[in-house]
Amino acid sequence: MEVSMEETAYLDAAENGDLDKVSQMLESGHPVDSKDEHDRTALLKASKHGHNEVVKLLIEHKADVNARDNRGTSPLYWAAVKGHTDVIKMLLDADANTQVVDDRGWSILDHAKSSGNTEVFNLITSYLATQEA
Repeated sequence: MEVSMEETAYLDAAENGDLDKVSQMLESGHPVDSKDEHDRTALLKASKHGHNEVVKLLIEHKADVNARDNRGTSPLYWAAVKGHTDVIKMLLDADANTQVVDDRGWSILDHAKSSGNTEVFNLITSYLATQEA
């Protein structure tokens, strides 16, 4: 899949946390869920890098919180792996799927446990507990 220069500029802006650029592009009608050659969306890239304001903007523009890249990972998956708790909270509030598993079979809880990130582990398990109640 070939990615246009406009797509690249949009995705790079999201990855770099350039809120103004992302906002301008969305306001001019750019598709919120554009993908790169690895099927990564702007929301996945912003979530991975912990860009809270960009994540919030993309969610407000109805970005697909459950979009998955070619490795099976999602915005919530990367936010959890990287320990971005504010992003995790926003994605959970937007109904992100907590059961995402990567191409190696690892879930977000597996990563939180193996990395010793108790804050992420506790955040997600407590969210899951409220969903089961």
